[in-house]
Amino acid sequence: MLLDINVHNLIYTTVFLIVLLLAYYIVLNINVEKLFKQGAIWPIRIFQVFLAIIIAYLVTSGIMGLVSNTQFVS
Repeated sequence: MLLDINVHNLIYTTVFLIVLLLAYYIVLNINVEKLFKQGAIWPIRIFQVFLAIIIAYLVTSGIMGLVSNTQFVS
């Protein structure tokens, strides 16, 4: 069917994108620049994006694990 939507995947994607935005904002506000040489802009930005993706994946997996374990079976 055209409108056969998997709700679990839709919730996972929504939670991931929200957490990714929050994680990226948090990573931007910490001083990651101190780990790199002065003037290395691209490596810093790439590291920030990868770090935000990793954090978002871990947090989303944790949230979805909690949600799936707390669902009642009828």
